Amino acid sequence: MSELSIGHADKKWIFQGIGLTIVVILLAIIFSFINPKFATTTNLLNILTQASYYIILAVGMTFVIAAAGIDLSVGSLLALITVVNFELIKGGLNPIVGVILMFLMGGILGAFTGYLITYINIPPFIATLGVMVSLRGLALVHSAGKMHYGLPESLTWFGQGEILGIPVPVLISLIFALFGAWLFNRTKFGLHVRSIGGNREAARLVGINVKMIEILVYCFMGLCVALGGLIMIARIDSTQATIGTSMEIHVIAAVIIGGTSLFGGKGTIFGTLLGAILLSMMTNALVIAGVDYFWQLFIMGIIVLIAVTINNFRDRKLSFNV
Repeated sequence: MSELSIGHADKKWIFQGIGLTIVVILLAIIFSFINPKFATTTNLLNILTQASYYIILAVGMTFVIAAAGIDLSVGSLLALITVVNFELIKGGLNPIVGVILMFLMGGILGAFTGYLITYINIPPFIATLGVMVSLRGLALVHSAGKMHYGLPESLTWFGQGEILGIPVPVLISLIFALFGAWLFNRTKFGLHVRSIGGNREAARLVGINVKMIEILVYCFMGLCVALGGLIMIARIDSTQATIGTSMEIHVIAAVIIGGTSLFGGKGTIFGTLLGAILLSMMTNALVIAGVDYFWQLFIMGIIVLIAVTINNFRDRKLSFNV
């Protein structure tokens, strides 16, 4: 592939990011005309706050999908690590230690998923589906259906605090998105992730430790789940074994809408950020309009199907042009 063709493809992805930005702005204007409540500063900050943990998880999912993988277990992993460590903290464990354990659990379980895929050779869809069911079962067994609530203020600040009028979850998610963009675009790790997704065998032949990179990708996904889970439970000051149900659909949809190729090799953190915000905007608008939750799920499913269709069309067009 020539340097000229690579530059042409990059321009396509840049234009796509601009296009998605315009879509987000236009939808915000339309929703504001339909219901003036949508355009209030309080509601817009609420949208960004609701999007915060999805943004963080979607950043991790961008790496997974760009490496030609998938992770269906993020919601179940979030449930398990939050119910376990929430109970430990309520039982007297130092909050800092509890948070550290959350990240350790997220990273280790994520790496275990990566091990199943790389060394046991279980396809990502099957491996993460099995892990999803298993972790959800463990969360249910551990919590016995109980709801846990009452975190110390030192932790609820991460979900409910403000800095100069801006919610802390918004600041954390935006900073993390910047970090994710740097990691994805400016480091060898990000380059290796995209290389594996583009052509696994070619990546191996040029000396990339494919298996190690894939394990690190799922480990990073687990760390993202821990951070997103911390913000989520700190915001609502509670958790239970059913938390995070269907979260993976929302996260994957954000990544696909953002422009990351389902076939791997290409992705954009900026697009993922916009995709997560767009989905939160639509959910918020539906709630304000009084649309039933079950219809919201139906609409979300349609959005996913449309996003995948557009993704496939775009990939074929880019491949033809490149």
